[in-house]
Amino acid sequence: MAITGNLESFNFVDIFQILKKDKKDGILVIETGNKNFAVYFKDGDLVYIREVPKVFYVYLDLDFKDVMKKDDLKDLNDVYRALIARLPVLLSLKKGKFSFTPGFIKYSEDIKPFIPLEKIIIFLSRHLSPDEVERKISDTRLVFEKSDDWEDIARKANLNEIERKVLNLINGERTVEEIKNDLNIDLLTLQRILYGFLAAGLIKRKRKQKRKLGFDLTKSLLGKIIDRIKGL
Repeated sequence: MAITGNLESFNFVDIFQILKKDKKDGILVIETGNKNFAVYFKDGDLVYIREVPKVFYVYLDLDFKDVMKKDDLKDLNDVYRALIARLPVLLSLKKGKFSFTPGFIKYSEDIKPFIPLEKIIIFLSRHLSPDEVERKISDTRLVFEKSDDWEDIARKANLNEIERKVLNLINGERTVEEIKNDLNIDLLTLQRILYGFLAAGLIKRKRKQKRKLGFDLTKSLLGKIIDRIKGL
């Protein structure tokens, strides 16, 4: 199923979160009006960025080897250099339409991601606007807990010092407000960090457990109901 939208309402952090979570192969196409970009994903990780004059050119190549030939990429080192050169241009985009087509492109076994998508997500989250972070981190009473594989994700994400401190304080009990006060950091910085952590899969929201009625309480209520019925 294709994913479509526009960058004004759906930023790259959100897009990458979906693709990483679902470990999708496919092509993300960005149309800005002036330029068109094809972003190639393998198992939910970004492997290459290509600029094309027309969108339909993207779908003429069914094998990534053909993409390499057309872009005159002789080996994986050339793929890496082209990716590094184009990545800042792609990530700077704030307007445009996007669509993701899953599958479609075939990759050989030697094609692997050069940059973990978690690292890109965390980098982008550091620059989110107040309006963007308010979508997910608007309540300072929220409580988060680490995901099961948080250690592996943290290694890939290349966290800075303050991000590591925030992660250390997340224990399924502290609220956003408590973390803010403990570290004496401004709310926007903390919101950006938590937004990135959520998108990268480092943390998840702690859900309140539903209260269960104990046996004695249930039995007591049942007795009262029976007595009330008998008195009718």
